[in-house]
Amino acid sequence: MPDTPDPSAPPESALPAKVLVVDDEPRNLEVVSHFLEMEGLRVATAGDGEAALAAVAAEAPDVILLDVMMPGLEGFEVCRRLKADPATVFIPVVILTALKGTQERIKGAAVGADDFLSKPFDHVELITRVKSLVRVKRLHDQIQAYNRELEARVAQRTAELKHAYDELKELDQLKSEFIANVSHELRTPLLHVKGTLGLLADGAMGGVTPEQAQGLSVAQGAAEQLGRIIEDIVDFGQMYEEQRLMFEPVPVAEVCQSAARAIARIANRHAITVNVVAPADLPPVRADLAALMRVLWHLLDNAVKFSPSGSTVEIAAEQRRAGVRIAVQDHGAGIPLDQLDRIFQVFYQVDGSSTRKAGGLGLGLALVKRLVEAHGSRVEVDSEVGQGSTFAFELPVAS
Repeated sequence: MPDTPDPSAPPESALPAKVLVVDDEPRNLEVVSHFLEMEGLRVATAGDGEAALAAVAAEAPDVILLDVMMPGLEGFEVCRRLKADPATVFIPVVILTALKGTQERIKGAAVGADDFLSKPFDHVELITRVKSLVRVKRLHDQIQAYNRELEARVAQRTAELKHAYDELKELDQLKSEFIANVSHELRTPLLHVKGTLGLLADGAMGGVTPEQAQGLSVAQGAAEQLGRIIEDIVDFGQMYEEQRLMFEPVPVAEVCQSAARAIARIANRHAITVNVVAPADLPPVRADLAALMRVLWHLLDNAVKFSPSGSTVEIAAEQRRAGVRIAVQDHGAGIPLDQLDRIFQVFYQVDGSSTRKAGGLGLGLALVKRLVEAHGSRVEVDSEVGQGSTFAFELPVAS
């Protein structure tokens, strides 16, 4: 294998091409070298096969002119070894032979020779073929140099991207820990606040006046709203983490009823009725129960927030050919057509003004989309301004 080039040496492309002439006849070496040097080529010589291999290992030439009939290691074997070595496989080898039979050419082709010249040869033909092969070799070397440079750049860029990825993972871990700690620190005192408000409202800590009862009701509503915001923050922290869903047969009608009960207190405060239309004989669907409950909670909460007082919100389920379709419908303000593609974006609010009536951080629908897609489905939206909206998705029947 050729030695590693000296970094201080001029690039190979700046030097004249080098030709290695291998022949056991000194007179042949002298004549061929003379013709090549007259063309400005550098010439190295070797008197036998072993010397040729040693010369190639010392400095790889651009072209090798190789005699066949030599004592010891013959030319065909030298060519075979050169073409079998990845370090020298692309060095053009021209077989020089006094044998004119087809068998010799077939044998030369079999060991990988690139060209043939029969002795005695015309020096013009010799120079023409050598220069042509030099151009091919130089082009190959140039491509290899470009490939090495490209590989070095790719390796550097890959290392930079890996470093950036590691930093992002660390930041993501810190974010998750921060959200978990904050949610815990917020939930604990909020639990005490809600518990105390409940005791006061129920009269367990003494009677209250009607004015005090009204104030307690407002405080309880604010505490529940704060609780929902905390849950939204937790959902945001989990939104971009890997979804580890546990799929199992889930009874659709029961889940719909449970989701309606969970939202009932908020709906009652706004004088909104939540109806469930889900036949009890619906087949179970393949889903993650907690994730499905979270999806229905956000859809119902969203429907209640944007529905006028005294209206109705409906959660319905029906069997389709491919599965069970679950839909949440409201009769609220509806969504403008130009905003339908944006409502699933994180933090996006249809009414983004500081005076908007509906609270929340704009995370609910983004989480709904992610969880439904994790079930292999997608959320469909049908909405008309002033008429309300319907959010629906389909889940496969559990086998």
